[in-house]
Amino acid sequence: MTDHILVIGYGDTGRHAVNAVLASQPDAALSVLDIDFFAVAEAMANGATAVHGDGRDRCALDEAAAYIAGRVIVTVPDDLDALLITRAVRTSNPDAVIVAVIREPENHALFLSSDATSVHIRLPDERT
Repeated sequence: MTDHILVIGYGDTGRHAVNAVLASQPDAALSVLDIDFFAVAEAMANGATAVHGDGRDRCALDEAAAYIAGRVIVTVPDDLDALLITRAVRTSNPDAVIVAVIREPENHALFLSSDATSVHIRLPDERT
């Protein structure tokens, strides 16, 4: 594993994760993967390397270097997409620490049994 950190999804939660990493580790190898061109541009302006693509897609994960990431933070707005992304990342990188941020508390056990290292439930007033 490496010190590379990949954040998949650059909404409010992803932006907060990137800002926290940059504040504590200014020289971190940090990448963002998002399907929204504006989010990618914003992530780049914020100091991250950014890739436009879908976290469920192996080619996009490869372009974002998921296969060498030490940590992957999944912060997409839909729990089903987050689950599919978590599984795709785990297939690409069996050793990564994968943190999934979910919306529905009842999905917590499902994520832990589906390759997430850690699962955090997003508070109702948080936006993605």
